Amino acid sequence: MKAIKWFFILLLVVAATALLAFGPRTDESLPKQRVVIDYWEKWTGNEEAQMRVIVNDFNNSVGAEKGIFVRYVSSSTINQKTLVATAAGVPPDIAGLFEVNLVQFAAMGALEPLEDMARERGITASYYKPVYWNGINYDGHLWALISTPSVAVLYYNTRIFHENAATLRAAGLDPDQAPRTMDELDAYARALTTRDSNGRVIRAGFLPMEPNWYVNYVCYWFGGTFWDEADRHFTLQSPPVVKAYQWIESYASWMGRDAMSDFRNGVGNFDSPQNAFLAGQVALEMQGPFLANFIYHRKPSMSTVLWPRDVEMTKSPTERLRNYQWAVAPFPSAVPGLKNVCYCGFDALAIPRGSKHKKEAFEFIAYVNRQDVMEKLNKLHCKNSPLAKVSDDFLNNHPNPYIRVFERLASSPNAQSVPQIPIMPEAVDDLNALSQQVSLLEVQPANALAKLQVRLQAQYDEFSRQQRVRGSTAY
Repeated sequence: MKAIKWFFILLLVVAATALLAFGPRTDESLPKQRVVIDYWEKWTGNEEAQMRVIVNDFNNSVGAEKGIFVRYVSSSTINQKTLVATAAGVPPDIAGLFEVNLVQFAAMGALEPLEDMARERGITASYYKPVYWNGINYDGHLWALISTPSVAVLYYNTRIFHENAATLRAAGLDPDQAPRTMDELDAYARALTTRDSNGRVIRAGFLPMEPNWYVNYVCYWFGGTFWDEADRHFTLQSPPVVKAYQWIESYASWMGRDAMSDFRNGVGNFDSPQNAFLAGQVALEMQGPFLANFIYHRKPSMSTVLWPRDVEMTKSPTERLRNYQWAVAPFPSAVPGLKNVCYCGFDALAIPRGSKHKKEAFEFIAYVNRQDVMEKLNKLHCKNSPLAKVSDDFLNNHPNPYIRVFERLASSPNAQSVPQIPIMPEAVDDLNALSQQVSLLEVQPANALAKLQVRLQAQYDEFSRQQRVRGSTAY
């Protein structure tokens, strides 16, 4: 089984490195008479610093009162390092996980269930928006609470729209309106794509593979899914999934495989001013609410058209929109009448199995999930809230001027989260590889999906068999 093999290879190669990287479990410089909670998180840069604000707030308030000190460590490859440390019997007390890893960790017995502690704090299904609550519950247990959520939407560059108003109108499109259907999106993409005299793409209107973080979930906008939760089977051959990959293929077909590949190879890093959307290399992009945070820090001129930020925040929510060269809208559906479809991801706070301080660790997790703290953190990250209730201040004074769009979509009955598949990391890797092959016209979507269906189902069945043998106690 690929997942198990990878784990043991990782254990042998990375164990010493991981333990050295995180240092000793005690520190003479820490405050005395407190329980020290080790919290490992994957964020870097501004997002890491913004979460540190919340950690410091806790340590100086609730932590000081209850004798708890959270030691916060930011590290890459947090998922692998958490598995290694858990297997070695020295896990962190809190791990900040991606949504795609949560169910696998739970199925492998690497996490502590949290429902009893959550219930004691009044954190039940009614406390969360359904899409997020469903994402953190699996097999009858609550495995994490959320730190920050996301919603995939359509960003579009309003400056590019207005500068190309005549071209858009000639194509029957409105330069003051976001695409409302998938067909309209494709039309905007064609109209706004420009080339040089050699046929090289200078600007892409839209690309399914830029930045391709959500491309595996495009089938949601075609009215389908690649996993049947009731039957626990992949559904990669279902018509909506096939149509989604044929849509990805269509961009390479009309743009030209080499032209599209060359263009994608030339875009800059996400966290830089050369980010394709920030640099104006793509006019429309599927992305989450956090992109606003990166725009503010990497290309602030896109958000200060009329006023500096401090002046803008004194304006009404409607007036504020005039200050931006970008806007957001629901990503359009390919199915007539299917509206407000979205993929809702999240970052999760979980307690690894074997934590020595579960009660104290949950004290911090519950603190982050207080409405006032949750709203402070997600205003810092420019994200929406996973909670059912949000304050007027959160909506009216949020740094992301389109926060109401994200909140509305996350509350939609057509909002969907990550499929609860114990081999989801492996599935994501295979689906990413497939979308790349499709975008390069190397495979025919229906045939490739049929082959991947067989392979992934076999992997899932084998994983399930091994877990039954182990009794879900891999550690």
